[in-house]
Formats: sequence, structure tokens, C-alpha cells
Amino acid sequence: MYVDLNVRATPRVSASELQRLGYAIVCVNVDCEGLEKPKPAGMIPDLVQYLQKEKNGRASKIATQYTAAINNGLQLKKDARIGDMKELPRQRKRITLKLEEVVNAQRLIALDLVKGYDIIAAEGATPKVFQYLCEQADIDLITFDATNRLPFLIKRPWITAAIKRGIYFEITYTSCLGDTAGRRYFFSNSSNLVRLTGGKNLVFSSGATRNILLRSPYDVTNIGLLCGLKYGQAIDAISTSCMAVLEHADKRRGIIGGVQVEATEDNTM
Repeated sequence: MYVDLNVRATPRVSASELQRLGYAIVCVNVDCEGLEKPKPAGMIPDLVQYLQKEKNGRASKIATQYTAAINNGLQLKKDARIGDMKELPRQRKRITLKLEEVVNAQRLIALDLVKGYDIIAAEGATPKVFQYLCEQADIDLITFDATNRLPFLIKRPWITAAIKRGIYFEITYTSCLGDTAGRRYFFSNSSNLVRLTGGKNLVFSSGATRNILLRSPYDVTNIGLLCGLKYGQAIDAISTSCMAVLEHADKRRGIIGGVQVEATEDNTM
């Protein structure tokens, strides 16, 4: 089962295209910067099913669909038509907090509006905030701006602390699809993160704002290999590791076996 944990909430990304590429679960992501008040998760719309041009004929064309076969690599399935498929990818809601101060990080993460999202991701702009995210913050995912040089040096003990807590690190691959400078920083930052984590607790996501920026699991696996991951690790980064992030998020929210558990007051005398 392939997962994209970071698709932007925009009408230029369609659920049918993600389905065609072979993704079973996607997370619709919104950013919250600085002191900005987060939007309620219920206000974030689902992805459109089809773009207009897909409705005009592309939905009935034969698609090359990538299906998961972890033990045997990736297999191609050519006997499916987009219009004949019954299930679109399941959609979850995600918020990414862009944080510059520890105090603001603590305040935002504690908000009920933020806790209402299926996944809480965060990006630290300073070493103190990044250390807090790794060691203490009640989040599911730590992400980066891979298009620029990181403003601080990441220390291995921080990474180790996050891994022990079940926190995962995200690499968004759309930054390597742009100009030469963006690709250079992407591979430099990604290779450094692979080295620090040993390839553990890593996920690859698109961060796509348009269908044209989406890539198949096969292509994303190859990007992972170029960043220094082993083949099995590259597969995990778009499948089992993503599922582990979703499981961590469910546990954080008190959901066990698909059922949310809430504390109740004991009114017995």
C-alpha cells in the first residue's frame, strides 16, 4: 500500500490522478506559519475527484497502475481503466506548523484546533525549536525546506531522540523537480538526513500543488535510492513508514483499532 503524506489542499490536484499512480492513502496538507491561527480541519476540502480535462476523456483511457508488491519489488498492472476503478484514495487531513520559537510551538501544538487534524507535522526554523520537536513535542512528523541550505546544524542525538519516540522525518521530492540550485540543495539535505538517520524513520512525500508534480511510487523509490537509501528502505519510505506515521497519529489521538477512546467522568457516589 503506497501513501503520499503531503498533497496540498488545492483544486489542481485530483484524487483520480493519485489513484492512477497507485496511491491508496493521501494526506491533504495545509501550512500554518508563525502566529497564524490554524483553520479547523473540517474546513479543509477534500481533493477534487477529477480535473476538468480528466472529465473530458482522460478518465476513460487505459492507465498504467503501480501496485504494491513489497517482496517482489514493483509490478505493473495494465488491465485497469481509471473510469472502472471503484475506490479513490482515502484522504486524511494534515497540518504543518512552521515554528520559530519554542513558546509558540508549545502553544500551537496544544490547541484543540491543531489536535483535530489526523496528522500534526512541524518544521523548526531554529536549533532550539528543532531540538524541542525531536525530544518533547507531541507531533507525528518533522519536515524540512529541502530547497535551501538548512539554517543550523542537525545533531545526531536529536535525531536519535526523535526515532526513539516514534517520530518520523519527511523529505518532499518536488523540490528536486525544479531548477539546478533546488536539486543541489535537495540531494545535499536529503543525503545528510539519510546519513544521520541510517535510513530509519524516513518518509518521502510529494508536497505537490499540481497533478504534473506527482510521481509514481516507482519514480519516488528511485529518488530515494539517489539520496542514499537502500532499496528496501526506499520502498518503506512510501509505504510501511507512512503507515507507521498514521498509526502513531491514531495513538496520539486516542484511536485504538479505528475507535476513538475518550475519558469520561465517574459520576458514581
